[in-house]
Amino acid sequence: MKLSAALFFTDILPHRRRLFNKIIKNKIFNDRTTTEVFTALKKAGVDGIELLLPTFTKASDEDIREVKKIVEKNDMIILSVHQVIRLFITTPISEVIDTVRIAKMVGAKVIVLHVSTVGKQLFTKEYIAAIHQLQVENGIMIGFENMEKYWGSLHRGHSWHDDKFADLMNRNDFFITLDTTHLAHSGGSITDFFKKNKNRIVNIHLSDYRRHILNRTVLPMFNKHLPIGKGTLEMEKFIKTLKEENYQGIVTMEMHTDLTGICESAQQFHTFFNTHS
Repeated sequence: MKLSAALFFTDILPHRRRLFNKIIKNKIFNDRTTTEVFTALKKAGVDGIELLLPTFTKASDEDIREVKKIVEKNDMIILSVHQVIRLFITTPISEVIDTVRIAKMVGAKVIVLHVSTVGKQLFTKEYIAAIHQLQVENGIMIGFENMEKYWGSLHRGHSWHDDKFADLMNRNDFFITLDTTHLAHSGGSITDFFKKNKNRIVNIHLSDYRRHILNRTVLPMFNKHLPIGKGTLEMEKFIKTLKEENYQGIVTMEMHTDLTGICESAQQFHTFFNTHS
């Protein structure tokens, strides 16, 4: 098992930021150099990163090579690549192919796709066959991420309902990226889901969560993707379950916090993982 931290492409290459990326950016790099960030992550026990591809900014091959060089220079590796975040737009198979290509360029073995942006393609034989072919030909595992329940997704239970999502992944023979905040917000048990679907899970987006009326109504990001211990999820039980079940995939800390919060979460993860029940 590898512990990872989710980092934005445009935080590693700040000169490639556009307006969207200047507003939506990672707090991890606030007032710190890239070397300082990677040094702190390594010291906290982080093995590598998940690279979040930029929205509204096309990553050229030169950019990708520069990111890889920076990461390797700081003695880290890229474990997974996260698709471009789409808002109400379907992700075409051509973009999945390009994401797989990028993953191969940086040496990542896992890519993350949002099941919500696949749309109706998810139910077509052509799309399912294309995903399997991409995985076999490129030695890549594509983990579809469970999304969260909100008013606009009520008719898409397969994207957020724990059993419906798992059933669809099983029928399609797809891998899973388990997002703990998304699952908890949608009413599922993160430990039970992991135990039932451990053979399909290749990546875990780990974060704490605290249910609140505001994050179910007017403030959708409130009390979500929190550092370990800042919410109410059964983090200790969940992490110890990963050890008991000999989980061999990636655990990616996808948290809305700064470098201190990420490092403290990494240290807490290792404490829970290495403490006997």
